[in-house]
Amino acid sequence: MPKKLKLERVDPGTSAEEFFSRFVSKRKPVVLSGLLDDATFKGKQWTDLTYLATKAGDVEVMVEPIHPTANQYGTDVERIPMPFRDFLKSLRDDQGPHPYLTTQYSDEDPDAETVFPPPTNALKDDFPTVPRIMGNLFLQQVNLWLGKSREGSSSGLHHDFHDNLYCLLQGKKRFVLFPPSEVKNLAPYGTLDELHPNGLISYEDIPVRADGLSKRAACKARIGALERQIDALKAKGKGKSKAHSKELKALMDAHDEALDELAMLALDDQEGGDEVDDFDALMGGLDDVEAELAAGSSSPSKATAEEDDHDDDEEAEEWYGIGTSKSEDSEDDNEDEASEEGSEADDSDDSLDGDKPSEPSSFSRIPTAHLHQFLDIPTTASLPPDFSPHDFPGLRKATAPYVVELSAGEMLYLPASWWHEVTSTSPDDAKEGDVHMAFNYWFYPPDALDDFEKPYEDSLVWSYLRDKGRPGSGDVPAERIKVGKRSREKGDSEGLKKAKR
Repeated sequence: MPKKLKLERVDPGTSAEEFFSRFVSKRKPVVLSGLLDDATFKGKQWTDLTYLATKAGDVEVMVEPIHPTANQYGTDVERIPMPFRDFLKSLRDDQGPHPYLTTQYSDEDPDAETVFPPPTNALKDDFPTVPRIMGNLFLQQVNLWLGKSREGSSSGLHHDFHDNLYCLLQGKKRFVLFPPSEVKNLAPYGTLDELHPNGLISYEDIPVRADGLSKRAACKARIGALERQIDALKAKGKGKSKAHSKELKALMDAHDEALDELAMLALDDQEGGDEVDDFDALMGGLDDVEAELAAGSSSPSKATAEEDDHDDDEEAEEWYGIGTSKSEDSEDDNEDEASEEGSEADDSDDSLDGDKPSEPSSFSRIPTAHLHQFLDIPTTASLPPDFSPHDFPGLRKATAPYVVELSAGEMLYLPASWWHEVTSTSPDDAKEGDVHMAFNYWFYPPDALDDFEKPYEDSLVWSYLRDKGRPGSGDVPAERIKVGKRSREKGDSEGLKKAKR
């Protein structure tokens, strides 16, 4: 029987500094034996489905039916739109299988995603924007996960691109965890571009920096930061001293270099299309950088900006997390190492190469039923008819996984790109609507792992984004953010679909 490891458990009252030092900076997952201790956290009330319906019943959500043959979620089954109130009503029905509420994204407009997607946008006064224990990490998104399965339903093996704080409110969750370094053994659909020092996995179709930003997004933010510095220096430097002139010239030179870099990145995006001569077009969306990440400020105060009144405005095709449908840029650093690792991953499952995959790059090809059987743990998943264990030799080479049994009232911290398969089970003794329910935060992965106060290495970019994201800092809409394309037309994944837990 393959060895299975147990994960460390800590008190949720641990200080943010200690939590960062012991777990976040070490990129080490951990179970927290309690829920958030923030005074604004009222998530326990959500297990009352009547409360949820009253609070958020009018918003529309997309729910996912279970796959008819694989008997799991996290597949390309078409999602169904419905009012949240109707979804909650469906969960009261004893007859299943029931649809599942997962991370929300629009199939018609995949870029139109918020930091607070429905129904969390109607629940914002029930939770802190950034929990105390997460210190100075920058919020990417929050989600409510809600379903019903007494037998247990699986997410499939995959990884996310952001640090995850997972709060289990009701039911049980069993996590199977592998570290990011096992990418070479776990048969991802994507081709490895780079494994960053902080563990973030980047794929050739969605290359990203270690902090989770694309080069283009970071470049736009850098331009905004430099323009702000130039304007401030011009405003106070009327004396035009020699030192002032030298500083201003340095800033303007850096600004010009950033503009040139952005133009090159934009032209790379036009590869295969018509040439763009208008530099203003290449610079399109520069102002959107402020809005893109505004609601993710790690300020301890709750965001006070009202929902944007211009949701129907045309949005530039740009993203600031994971999930673009375009290969925006490729990292040149560690190219040889990434190429070598990518070759190992390809060689592990040569028989699987062929047609364009129908799943996101961050999902594993290993069938859930095979993973469970290999680890000798219970499963309700089914093997595909053409399955052969010889297609996945890397699984036997992988390091022993952690198997975590998470109970209601506990949390799991999972650093970015840790592989996980999640089996969700409803409780037998729930008073109402025997559902399993979880709430999670995704944070941009830190890459300055020795600095609690400033956990992101690109201080110019992240200081600018934090300032623009603070409540009262300007006209930044807190609800408007485009995370990326996750279209699944004709079974193809244009970019990345988030986990279905």
